[in-house]
Amino acid sequence: MDAVFEYRIPVLHPLAVHLPVTLLLAASLAALIWMFRGSAFWRRCLIFLILLSAPATLLAYLTGDVMEERSEGVPIIDQLVDLHERMALLTLIATAAATILLGVYGIGAERSRGNRRDPIQMRVGISVLIFLAAALVAWTAHIGATMTWGVAY
Repeated sequence: MDAVFEYRIPVLHPLAVHLPVTLLLAASLAALIWMFRGSAFWRRCLIFLILLSAPATLLAYLTGDVMEERSEGVPIIDQLVDLHERMALLTLIATAAATILLGVYGIGAERSRGNRRDPIQMRVGISVLIFLAAALVAWTAHIGATMTWGVAY
C-alpha cells in the first residue's frame, strides 16, 4: 500500500480528459430526453450536466500543453497533436456556447415558465449544440486515443 503514496502523477491530462467525455455524453442523453419531453425537470438536469461539463472541458484543454511537451518526438503524436488540439478547442467553444445559451435560457425559464413545457425551438436549438459538443469531444477523444494506443501499419 505504501507504493501508492510514493508516486506522484506528473501530467494531469490523461486523468482530466475522461470527465468531459463522460459528462458531455450524459448531457447528450439528457438533451435528447428534454428535447422530446420539454419538462423543467430535464432542463434542470441538463443545466446541471452542462455546468459540470464546461469547467471539465476547460481543465482537459488547459492540461494538454504539458502532455504535448512530454510527448515531443513521438511520430504519431507529432502527426496528430495539432488536429487533436484544434478539435479540443472546438469542443471547448461548443461546450461554452451551450453552457451560456442554456444558462441564460434556464434563468429566464425558471422565472417565467416554472414547470411548463419549454418551447420546441429552444429545446431543439440547445440540444443540437450539445450534440455537436458531444460529437466533437468523441472525435477529440478518438484522436487522443489514437495518439496513445495507435500503431502504424
